[in-house]
Amino acid sequence: QSVMEPALLKKGASEEKGQDRDLPMAAGAEETAKDTKELVEETWRLVAQDLEGNGVKFFLRIFEIAPAALQLFSFKDEVPLEKSNGMKKHATNVMKTVGEAVAGLRDVETLVPVLEALGGRHGTYGVQPEHFSIVGSALLWTLEQGLGKLWTPEVKDAWASTYGTIQSVMEPALLKKGASEEKGQDRDLPMAAGAEETAKDTKELVEETWRLVAQDLEGNGVKFFLRIFEIAPAALQLFSFKDEVPLEKSNGMKKHATNVMKTVGEAVAGLRDVETLVPVLEALGGRHGTYGVQPEHFSIVGSALLWTLEQGLGKLWTPEVKDAWASTYGTIQSVMEPA
Repeated sequence: QSVMEPALLKKGASEEKGQDRDLPMAAGAEETAKDTKELVEETWRLVAQDLEGNGVKFFLRIFEIAPAALQLFSFKDEVPLEKSNGMKKHATNVMKTVGEAVAGLRDVETLVPVLEALGGRHGTYGVQPEHFSIVGSALLWTLEQGLGKLWTPEVKDAWASTYGTIQSVMEPALLKKGASEEKGQDRDLPMAAGAEETAKDTKELVEETWRLVAQDLEGNGVKFFLRIFEIAPAALQLFSFKDEVPLEKSNGMKKHATNVMKTVGEAVAGLRDVETLVPVLEALGGRHGTYGVQPEHFSIVGSALLWTLEQGLGKLWTPEVKDAWASTYGTIQSVMEPA
């Protein structure tokens, strides 16, 4: 899950240097971000022992999910595909890029322009925003195959968060590149039909399950915020209702939680009209930059949202539904964070 996070970063950067924030960054958020980096780094060292092998698995998984995506690559006619030297070379290079991104988690200022350039280049290859969810799904699957028993829920969440961050930088750059191309000019490479179908399935799953969760916006909203404060207790200091006890009965929190759930609902509805949704999320991301919200908070919010949905949906919380929601949250984050 990308719109709000860029907006938030832009807003924060525009504030006067040296000015103290009114609200402190949650210590729990900082610790969570640190744990995420360490888990990703430790597990990547194991996967990186076979870049070519894991890279090939990664691409074969992409083509399994979206067969038409193969037409985007120069090695599309090399058979058998699993032995294609062209794919092996490309797959190894992509895995090296993932490794560079992992290494760059400790130096985000250097990493961001590299990812932006990479996103822009992919905009000229026929890559579409819908492809990010496919790539993310294939990457997590590949890591799971490579790590075996070491692929714990914590490791999965860490990697999902990291991929969301990578996507949050690359996707806006890709969209910007696409917008700068001459209107009406045909792309050299067609959009993969499988990617379009996957994006459609994602929207439908999110819309169908949200209708169930939306039947109790206040109740689920309260669960959502209590989960945030359970993960990162210090985050409570960012809110006006921080001194209301008992917290679970706080009218201030109930009202705020309901409004946040309504915003999630608006984002879900907006998945069918992205051009209208993006400026709304950018403005929301910018406002959150003035509240003391930090980029590190997005992984906490995402984790709490998925947990809340799981509690609300019960047996309907299938792996497909979870992936659909994770992808949707990644998209929202990719717009909000840069703003």
